[in-house]
Amino acid sequence: MAIHARGVVSVIEVIVYIPALVAAFMVCSRHGFSRASGWVFTIVLCVVRVVGGICQLLTYSNHSSGLIQATIIIDSIGISPLLLATLGMLSRFVDWISARGHPTFTVKQFRLVQLLITIGLILSIAGGTSGSVSPDGSVKISSISKVGIILYIIAFAAMAFALVVSSGSRSSVPPQERRVPVVVAIAFPLILVRLVYSAICLFLPSHLFSIIDGSVPVFVCMAVLEEFAVVAMYLGLGFNLKKLDPSEQGELSTRPWKAKKNRKHGRSQRPDGQREGQHGEQWEGQGQYYPPAHVNGA
Repeated sequence: MAIHARGVVSVIEVIVYIPALVAAFMVCSRHGFSRASGWVFTIVLCVVRVVGGICQLLTYSNHSSGLIQATIIIDSIGISPLLLATLGMLSRFVDWISARGHPTFTVKQFRLVQLLITIGLILSIAGGTSGSVSPDGSVKISSISKVGIILYIIAFAAMAFALVVSSGSRSSVPPQERRVPVVVAIAFPLILVRLVYSAICLFLPSHLFSIIDGSVPVFVCMAVLEEFAVVAMYLGLGFNLKKLDPSEQGELSTRPWKAKKNRKHGRSQRPDGQREGQHGEQWEGQGQYYPPAHVNGA
Protein backbone atom coordinates (compact mmCIF):
# COMPACT_ATOMS: atom_id res chain seq x y z
CA MET A 1 0.00 0.00 0.00
CA ALA A 2 1.64 3.22 -1.18
CA ILE A 3 0.97 6.28 0.98
CA HIS A 4 0.84 9.51 -0.96
CA ALA A 5 1.43 13.05 0.29
CA ARG A 6 -2.10 13.32 1.67
CA GLY A 7 -1.48 10.16 3.66
CA VAL A 8 1.70 11.64 5.11
CA VAL A 9 -0.33 14.64 6.28
CA SER A 10 -2.81 12.26 7.91
CA VAL A 11 0.03 10.52 9.76
CA ILE A 12 1.31 13.88 11.00
CA GLU A 13 -2.19 14.83 12.15
CA VAL A 14 -2.49 11.63 14.17
CA ILE A 15 0.95 12.19 15.70
CA VAL A 16 0.14 15.80 16.62
CA TYR A 17 -3.41 15.38 17.87
CA ILE A 18 -2.82 12.40 20.18
CA PRO A 19 -0.62 14.41 22.60
CA ALA A 20 -2.89 17.40 22.02
CA LEU A 21 -5.77 15.21 23.18
CA VAL A 22 -3.92 14.48 26.42
CA ALA A 23 -3.28 18.20 26.90
CA ALA A 24 -6.94 18.95 26.19
CA PHE A 25 -8.01 16.53 28.92
CA MET A 26 -5.63 18.28 31.32
CA VAL A 27 -7.11 21.67 30.45
CA CYS A 28 -10.66 20.37 30.89
CA SER A 29 -9.71 18.82 34.23
CA ARG A 30 -8.59 22.30 35.26
CA HIS A 31 -11.53 24.33 33.95
CA GLY A 32 -14.32 21.76 33.80
CA PHE A 33 -16.04 19.76 31.09
CA SER A 34 -19.00 22.09 30.62
CA ARG A 35 -19.98 22.32 26.96
CA ALA A 36 -20.74 26.03 27.25
CA SER A 37 -17.24 26.84 28.51
CA GLY A 38 -15.68 25.66 25.25
CA TRP A 39 -12.72 23.71 26.57
CA VAL A 40 -14.34 20.32 26.03
CA PHE A 41 -14.56 20.98 22.30
CA THR A 42 -10.77 20.94 22.05
CA ILE A 43 -11.09 17.29 23.08
CA VAL A 44 -13.75 16.70 20.45
CA LEU A 45 -11.64 18.32 17.72
CA CYS A 46 -8.59 16.24 18.62
CA VAL A 47 -10.63 13.03 18.54
CA VAL A 48 -12.21 13.98 15.21
CA ARG A 49 -8.85 14.71 13.62
CA VAL A 50 -7.28 11.48 14.89
CA VAL A 51 -10.21 9.45 13.56
CA GLY A 52 -10.19 11.45 10.32
CA GLY A 53 -6.49 10.80 9.80
CA ILE A 54 -7.01 7.08 10.30
CA CYS A 55 -9.94 7.05 7.86
CA GLN A 56 -7.86 8.88 5.28
CA LEU A 57 -5.12 6.27 5.60
CA LEU A 58 -7.64 3.44 5.25
CA THR A 59 -8.88 4.82 1.92
CA TYR A 60 -5.57 3.78 0.36
CA SER A 61 -6.39 0.10 0.90
CA ASN A 62 -10.19 0.35 0.81
CA HIS A 63 -11.86 2.56 -1.80
CA SER A 64 -15.41 1.86 -0.67
CA SER A 65 -17.89 4.71 -0.98
CA GLY A 66 -18.78 4.33 2.70
CA LEU A 67 -15.23 5.02 3.83
CA ILE A 68 -14.93 7.98 1.48
CA GLN A 69 -18.22 9.36 2.83
CA ALA A 70 -16.90 8.93 6.37
CA THR A 71 -13.81 10.93 5.42
CA ILE A 72 -16.00 13.73 4.00
CA ILE A 73 -18.20 13.79 7.10
CA ILE A 74 -15.27 13.88 9.51
CA ASP A 75 -13.63 16.70 7.57
CA SER A 76 -16.84 18.74 7.71
CA ILE A 77 -17.76 18.15 11.35
CA GLY A 78 -14.27 19.11 12.47
CA ILE A 79 -15.18 22.75 11.91
CA SER A 80 -18.01 22.69 14.47
CA PRO A 81 -15.87 21.97 17.58
CA LEU A 82 -13.46 24.66 16.39
CA LEU A 83 -16.31 27.19 16.32
CA LEU A 84 -17.89 25.96 19.56
CA ALA A 85 -14.56 26.19 21.37
CA THR A 86 -14.23 29.78 20.14
CA LEU A 87 -17.76 30.55 21.30
CA GLY A 88 -16.83 29.23 24.73
CA MET A 89 -13.80 31.54 24.93
CA LEU A 90 -16.00 34.49 24.00
CA SER A 91 -18.54 33.46 26.64
CA ARG A 92 -15.94 33.71 29.37
CA PHE A 93 -14.78 37.14 28.21
CA VAL A 94 -18.28 38.59 27.84
CA ASP A 95 -19.24 37.22 31.26
CA TRP A 96 -16.49 39.29 32.87
CA ILE A 97 -17.69 42.39 31.06
CA SER A 98 -21.24 41.75 32.26
CA ALA A 99 -20.00 41.24 35.81
CA ARG A 100 -18.56 44.76 35.70
CA GLY A 101 -22.01 46.13 34.95
CA HIS A 102 -21.55 46.56 31.19
CA PRO A 103 -23.58 43.73 29.62
CA THR A 104 -23.18 43.55 25.86
CA PHE A 105 -24.84 40.26 24.91
CA THR A 106 -27.41 37.92 26.40
CA VAL A 107 -27.60 34.18 26.92
CA LYS A 108 -30.26 33.95 24.20
CA GLN A 109 -27.96 35.54 21.64
CA PHE A 110 -25.11 33.17 22.44
CA ARG A 111 -27.47 30.22 22.40
CA LEU A 112 -28.66 31.28 18.93
CA VAL A 113 -25.09 31.18 17.61
CA GLN A 114 -24.63 27.83 19.30
CA LEU A 115 -27.79 26.59 17.58
CA LEU A 116 -26.53 27.69 14.15
CA ILE A 117 -23.32 25.73 14.65
CA THR A 118 -25.22 22.68 15.86
CA ILE A 119 -27.57 22.74 12.87
CA GLY A 120 -24.56 23.19 10.59
CA LEU A 121 -23.04 20.09 12.17
CA ILE A 122 -26.22 18.06 11.62
CA LEU A 123 -26.46 19.18 8.00
CA SER A 124 -22.79 18.37 7.41
CA ILE A 125 -23.35 14.83 8.64
CA ALA A 126 -26.53 14.46 6.58
CA GLY A 127 -24.83 15.92 3.52
CA GLY A 128 -21.90 13.56 3.84
CA THR A 129 -24.15 10.52 3.97
CA SER A 130 -26.23 11.69 0.98
CA GLY A 131 -23.24 12.52 -1.21
CA SER A 132 -22.25 10.08 -3.93
CA VAL A 133 -19.04 8.71 -5.38
CA SER A 134 -18.84 8.20 -9.15
CA PRO A 135 -17.06 5.22 -10.74
CA ASP A 136 -14.03 7.38 -11.58
CA GLY A 137 -13.62 8.24 -7.90
CA SER A 138 -14.91 11.81 -8.05
CA VAL A 139 -17.21 12.95 -5.27
CA LYS A 140 -20.55 14.66 -5.79
CA ILE A 141 -21.21 17.05 -2.92
CA SER A 142 -24.74 17.23 -1.54
CA SER A 143 -26.50 20.60 -1.35
CA ILE A 144 -27.17 19.86 2.32
CA SER A 145 -23.44 20.08 3.04
CA LYS A 146 -23.37 23.48 1.34
CA VAL A 147 -26.12 24.78 3.61
CA GLY A 148 -24.14 23.49 6.58
CA ILE A 149 -21.03 25.48 5.68
CA ILE A 150 -23.16 28.59 5.11
CA LEU A 151 -24.50 28.27 8.67
CA TYR A 152 -20.93 27.92 9.95
CA ILE A 153 -19.98 31.13 8.17
CA ILE A 154 -22.99 32.99 9.58
CA ALA A 155 -22.12 31.81 13.10
CA PHE A 156 -18.51 32.88 12.58
CA ALA A 157 -19.63 36.35 11.45
CA ALA A 158 -21.82 36.65 14.56
CA MET A 159 -18.89 35.75 16.81
CA ALA A 160 -16.65 38.23 15.01
CA PHE A 161 -19.24 40.93 15.64
CA ALA A 162 -19.44 39.95 19.32
CA LEU A 163 -15.66 40.14 19.65
CA VAL A 164 -15.46 43.58 18.04
CA VAL A 165 -18.25 44.99 20.20
CA SER A 166 -16.94 43.46 23.42
CA SER A 167 -13.30 44.39 22.87
CA GLY A 168 -14.09 48.01 23.68
CA SER A 169 -14.69 46.94 27.29
CA ARG A 170 -11.49 44.90 27.56
CA SER A 171 -9.99 47.26 30.12
CA SER A 172 -12.83 46.52 32.56
CA VAL A 173 -11.89 42.85 33.03
CA PRO A 174 -9.04 41.50 35.20
CA PRO A 175 -5.59 41.68 33.55
CA GLN A 176 -5.26 37.92 33.23
CA GLU A 177 -8.62 37.64 31.47
CA ARG A 178 -7.59 40.22 28.87
CA ARG A 179 -5.60 37.48 27.18
CA VAL A 180 -8.82 35.80 26.06
CA PRO A 181 -9.93 38.36 23.44
CA VAL A 182 -6.34 38.68 22.20
CA VAL A 183 -6.03 34.94 21.60
CA VAL A 184 -9.49 34.77 20.01
CA ALA A 185 -8.67 37.75 17.77
CA ILE A 186 -5.50 36.01 16.57
CA ALA A 187 -7.45 32.79 15.99
CA PHE A 188 -10.21 34.45 13.97
CA PRO A 189 -8.24 34.97 10.71
CA LEU A 190 -7.04 31.37 10.90
CA ILE A 191 -10.58 30.07 11.38
CA LEU A 192 -11.75 32.27 8.50
CA VAL A 193 -9.16 30.75 6.17
CA ARG A 194 -10.28 27.29 7.29
CA LEU A 195 -13.90 28.14 6.50
CA VAL A 196 -12.97 29.60 3.12
CA TYR A 197 -11.12 26.41 2.21
CA SER A 198 -14.12 24.21 3.04
CA ALA A 199 -16.51 26.57 1.23
CA ILE A 200 -14.41 26.48 -1.95
CA CYS A 201 -14.16 22.69 -1.76
CA LEU A 202 -17.94 22.44 -1.56
CA PHE A 203 -19.01 25.18 -3.97
CA LEU A 204 -16.10 25.29 -6.45
CA PRO A 205 -14.36 21.91 -6.33
CA SER A 206 -11.30 21.55 -8.52
CA HIS A 207 -7.95 19.80 -8.66
CA LEU A 208 -6.73 22.34 -6.09
CA PHE A 209 -9.74 22.35 -3.79
CA SER A 210 -11.18 18.93 -3.04
CA ILE A 211 -11.86 17.22 0.28
CA ILE A 212 -10.65 13.86 -1.05
CA ASP A 213 -7.95 14.47 -3.67
CA GLY A 214 -7.23 18.20 -3.78
CA SER A 215 -3.83 19.87 -3.71
CA VAL A 216 -1.94 18.78 -0.60
CA PRO A 217 0.00 22.08 -0.21
CA VAL A 218 -3.27 24.03 -0.41
CA PHE A 219 -4.90 21.67 2.09
CA VAL A 220 -1.99 22.01 4.51
CA CYS A 221 -1.71 25.80 4.20
CA MET A 222 -5.45 26.54 4.40
CA ALA A 223 -6.75 23.85 6.75
CA VAL A 224 -4.23 21.74 8.63
CA LEU A 225 -1.88 24.46 9.88
CA GLU A 226 -4.78 26.71 10.86
CA GLU A 227 -6.32 24.03 13.05
CA PHE A 228 -2.95 23.15 14.57
CA ALA A 229 -2.38 26.80 15.50
CA VAL A 230 -5.86 27.43 16.94
CA VAL A 231 -5.82 24.28 19.06
CA ALA A 232 -2.32 25.12 20.35
CA MET A 233 -3.38 28.68 21.24
CA TYR A 234 -6.56 27.59 23.01
CA LEU A 235 -4.76 24.90 25.01
CA GLY A 236 -2.00 27.36 25.90
CA LEU A 237 -4.66 29.82 27.04
CA GLY A 238 -6.29 27.11 29.12
CA PHE A 239 -3.06 26.35 30.94
CA ASN A 240 -2.42 30.03 31.66
CA LEU A 241 -5.87 31.10 32.86
CA LYS A 242 -6.88 30.41 36.42
CA LYS A 243 -9.78 28.14 37.24
CA LEU A 244 -12.85 30.22 38.04
CA ASP A 245 -14.69 29.70 41.29
CA PRO A 246 -18.42 28.98 40.98
CA SER A 247 -19.10 32.53 42.20
CA GLU A 248 -17.01 33.91 39.32
CA GLN A 249 -18.68 31.93 36.57
CA GLY A 250 -21.22 33.93 34.61
CA GLU A 251 -24.44 33.08 32.84
CA LEU A 252 -22.94 32.73 29.38
CA SER A 253 -20.15 30.28 30.20
CA THR A 254 -22.48 28.17 32.36
CA ARG A 255 -25.56 28.37 30.14
CA PRO A 256 -27.46 25.10 29.71
CA TRP A 257 -27.31 23.50 26.26
CA LYS A 258 -31.05 23.95 25.92
CA ALA A 259 -33.19 26.85 27.07
CA LYS A 260 -35.05 26.23 30.30
CA LYS A 261 -38.43 27.72 31.00
CA ASN A 262 -38.54 30.18 33.84
CA ARG A 263 -40.69 28.56 36.45
CA LYS A 264 -41.32 31.76 38.34
CA HIS A 265 -43.33 34.42 36.59
CA GLY A 266 -43.81 38.11 37.13
CA ARG A 267 -40.30 38.79 38.42
CA SER A 268 -38.87 42.04 37.14
CA GLN A 269 -36.43 42.97 39.83
CA ARG A 270 -33.56 41.38 41.69
CA PRO A 271 -34.89 38.69 44.02
CA ASP A 272 -34.58 39.21 47.73
CA GLY A 273 -32.35 36.92 49.64
CA GLN A 274 -29.79 36.34 46.90
CA ARG A 275 -26.60 35.17 48.50
CA GLU A 276 -23.40 37.17 48.34
CA GLY A 277 -21.13 35.96 45.55
CA GLN A 278 -23.85 34.50 43.35
CA HIS A 279 -24.39 35.69 39.83
CA GLY A 280 -27.79 37.17 39.30
CA GLU A 281 -30.28 35.77 36.89
CA GLN A 282 -31.06 36.95 33.42
CA TRP A 283 -34.80 37.30 33.20
CA GLU A 284 -36.62 35.97 30.19
CA GLY A 285 -37.59 38.74 27.80
CA GLN A 286 -35.58 41.45 29.52
CA GLY A 287 -31.92 40.43 29.10
CA GLN A 288 -31.05 42.24 32.31
CA TYR A 289 -28.02 40.94 34.16
CA TYR A 290 -27.27 41.52 37.85
CA PRO A 291 -23.60 41.03 38.68
CA PRO A 292 -22.47 39.54 41.99
CA ALA A 293 -22.05 42.20 44.63
CA HIS A 294 -18.41 41.44 45.38
CA VAL A 295 -17.42 41.60 41.71
CA ASN A 296 -19.40 44.71 40.83
CA GLY A 297 -17.78 46.61 43.60
CA ALA A 298 -14.28 45.65 42.60
